[in-house]
Amino acid sequence: MRGIAATLIALAMIAVPLGIASTAAASSNTLTSSAQKLTPVFVGPTPTDRFGGGDWVGVSAGNTHFGVLYGTPENPNRVVIFAEYTRTLGGANVVSSSGQQLAVRGIPVDTVLAQSLDRFIEFKTVNVSDGFGLFSDGGMPTLMTANVPVKALNLRTGTWTLTDESNETVGGTFYVNFTIQATDLPYTWYNPLIPGANTTGDRMLNEVAFTFHLTVDTVTKTVDLPWYQVTVTDTAPREITSVSYLGTRTVSGPTVQMGAKYDHLIQGWDFVNGTDRLALETYLLLGNYFPDRTVDFVHLAYARERADDGANATILDNETAGDAPAAPHLYTFGRITFDDPFTRVGEFRWTSNVTVDGVPETMLFQVQGGSRIEVSNGEMAFFGFRVHGAFIYPAGQTIVHDPALSAESFAPNLTTGFNLTPLGILLIQVAVVGVAIIPALYLRSRARRPKH
Repeated sequence: MRGIAATLIALAMIAVPLGIASTAAASSNTLTSSAQKLTPVFVGPTPTDRFGGGDWVGVSAGNTHFGVLYGTPENPNRVVIFAEYTRTLGGANVVSSSGQQLAVRGIPVDTVLAQSLDRFIEFKTVNVSDGFGLFSDGGMPTLMTANVPVKALNLRTGTWTLTDESNETVGGTFYVNFTIQATDLPYTWYNPLIPGANTTGDRMLNEVAFTFHLTVDTVTKTVDLPWYQVTVTDTAPREITSVSYLGTRTVSGPTVQMGAKYDHLIQGWDFVNGTDRLALETYLLLGNYFPDRTVDFVHLAYARERADDGANATILDNETAGDAPAAPHLYTFGRITFDDPFTRVGEFRWTSNVTVDGVPETMLFQVQGGSRIEVSNGEMAFFGFRVHGAFIYPAGQTIVHDPALSAESFAPNLTTGFNLTPLGILLIQVAVVGVAIIPALYLRSRARRPKH
């Protein structure tokens, strides 16, 4: 089973284009006053090359972008909910050898949190607790359980339509509403061993619609961040002579809080049996853009991220195929959080309640594994991880459910004092890690030990 799990999670990554990297390159070097320009603005629909391309609609607030991508006739694609934003990982006081205070520097990183809605899979249900073997990125079953796949529908299509867009500001909160819908989608895979798999009904899903309710708030937040003192020479070019860890510092600053509730409407799936289940396959992604591997080293050394369901298990961003579970894991706890040892990065939530043909029923969420992500074009790099999962619904002609995704961008303006070149900033970051990281890691391990 370990070998099967290893094969399963060696998945092709979600296509995260380095086209976003030009924005990240600017904001990753210094924190600028743009963090203060956070008035939300409605965007779209507008073409994008994110996640394989298509159109996107949503909200921009300063350097924060929060919205939904969907496929077009020119760029067939699935639906992807995403947030791009800057986070501050720590700070440093820069002083001269003679003790003169020269500057305060933040250590920012540009983060992407996303969820894709990839595929429907009908399963002949024998034993729910055995889990449901999801598909590979290529669209074929990769893990067989007692619950056998019957047919599937790849949601990478160009027939999505955008309707019912609206936006307004109420009490300082910016609201955006819209629906992304596709109709009459032919099934893309059948199991030849299941009688009726390709003959039941009209051989297509009549309607799938995702109605999004986005909210964006800008608030002031207070966070404890790791802090360092970096000593440099008195004369230019300034060289780093020492670094010391100062503990944590309480910092306040503007925070963009983003939330997305999205109603699922699945209508007209042709179930072979009323006891079958329908899985909506999804990937949850968290990653960061860095101007080069130096900053990646800084981030990985003292701010390791994870996905945590709060009760049962944790998936770390440095886990490998050998760490993957040997079988799908069904969750009844209603959330998976993404965080590092100091701050909440984002959260994915669902309820176990689902309405099927007008009757309250119970659904489950399944996690099958995950994979690391590394993409580089030589100048910019994207490093992260993704979680492979699925909503598991009872059979019915009309299925309605409403999960949610949230994220927040904490990026106070910590840049004061003289101007440092990007190279100088990177040198400070290297020194911070090389000299002062051990006590920081020790304090974190005592405060918040990851669950397994």
